Amino acid sequence: MIRQSIRDSSLAALVGLVVSYGAFYALGWPLPTEAIAEWIMAETPSAWAVPILDVLGDWAKPWAITGGLAALGFALWIPAFLARRGWPVWCFALVPGLALLYAFRFDFWSWPGNLAFWLPSAAALIAFVRIQPRAVSSQRREFLISASMLSGTVGVAAESYVRNRSIAASAVTPVDLFPMVMPPNPLPKGLVRKPITPVGQFYVMSKNSVDPALDPRRWRLRIKREGRLIRDFSYNELLGLPRRERYQTLRCISNTLKTDLMGTAYWSGVRLDQLCDRRDAGDGAVEAVVLGVDGHGDSFPVSYAFEDEFMLALGMNGQTLNRNHGFPIRLLVPRYYGFKNIKWIGEIDFVTKPYFGTWPKRGFSKDAFVHTMSHIDRIAREGEQLRLGGVAFAGVRGIERVEARVDQGPWAPMSLEPALSIYTWTRWQGTVAATANAQLVEVRAQDGQGRWQLPQEKPQFPDGVAGPTIRRIPT
Repeated sequence: MIRQSIRDSSLAALVGLVVSYGAFYALGWPLPTEAIAEWIMAETPSAWAVPILDVLGDWAKPWAITGGLAALGFALWIPAFLARRGWPVWCFALVPGLALLYAFRFDFWSWPGNLAFWLPSAAALIAFVRIQPRAVSSQRREFLISASMLSGTVGVAAESYVRNRSIAASAVTPVDLFPMVMPPNPLPKGLVRKPITPVGQFYVMSKNSVDPALDPRRWRLRIKREGRLIRDFSYNELLGLPRRERYQTLRCISNTLKTDLMGTAYWSGVRLDQLCDRRDAGDGAVEAVVLGVDGHGDSFPVSYAFEDEFMLALGMNGQTLNRNHGFPIRLLVPRYYGFKNIKWIGEIDFVTKPYFGTWPKRGFSKDAFVHTMSHIDRIAREGEQLRLGGVAFAGVRGIERVEARVDQGPWAPMSLEPALSIYTWTRWQGTVAATANAQLVEVRAQDGQGRWQLPQEKPQFPDGVAGPTIRRIPT
């Protein structure tokens, strides 16, 4: 009975998805599988998510969509199982309630998108329960049903993968925008990473199962007050404004104490006061909401939005932005973790009430300031010493000092290279004594306000992981 109800619900989910995907391609209606996949990706612990992304690469997000398919199938399994248990057919009245529950849980409030899936899948489920025999199906039917379920699962993942590759191929190719100033690299080669991260090696994260690729001829940046348009700009109009350049580091809040989702680039962009006046925000405005066309958004105090630190970036490492990094324009706010540096910006709205963006809605802090951290790029043994190199970062607070020790021994100061700007990491190197049987090396950084990197681990939720940098010494 359980197997039969699983088959019923799985096939009904596939029927719903056929209609749902048809409506997506024909009418642009959103897909419930993508909303659930984004929830799965957001809720997956970083200790699992980062290795999964490293191993699966471009296939990681498509397989998250199969999790969305499984979640929808489970919802349909409940009335299917009850019906097979002999409950009255009115148990199918549970479907609207389940649809509403899923809409609330996964923040999927597109009524066309919901109807495109739930109506045909519910109708198919009723038909399967009523028409299919309660006895075990023939071996051939079992095979066909299993093949259909497997094909549907693989098809959902393959569609997402192919669609992402197709969109990527149609994205605008970056062009030269401003002179790239490459800083010197005096530190020993291989000991510390390059001062500037090449665009192709810069970490990429987003909430989306498939990221957008915007046509600059149609895209507009809209400035609003309480949702009312007060002015807008074309891409060419933005490119025609005077720009400024700066070095800046971005660090992802998804980092664990051992991962390295972080990069530094040379950016070019404009200030918000080049697009509107502080008075345009209105006397009662408390926050500036920055929204990406993908639905991801966050907010900032209005006063901060008009500071120099708040940059709307058009270029990266000498060229226009590429699709992965937010073309045509993205936000740079160096005191905050990466999720507040919105990509693919579509509008900036001045509001009179606090706004809770994608991650604050999930309980993360609205003020997700970068914690003081350090990272060891390499440990090289030189006789009775270890030569160490790496980077330290504390947002806009800067790095004052870096120290290292072996096996809880005395701290030894490391040598710091001057940071490229107040917005970047600081590269460091140095040596520390270590016997042949030494096991662990620890590094700590002190920010420009005199506060040391935390000695004990603090969980990632709600404002990013913090704690000691400890690595095993390679043999």
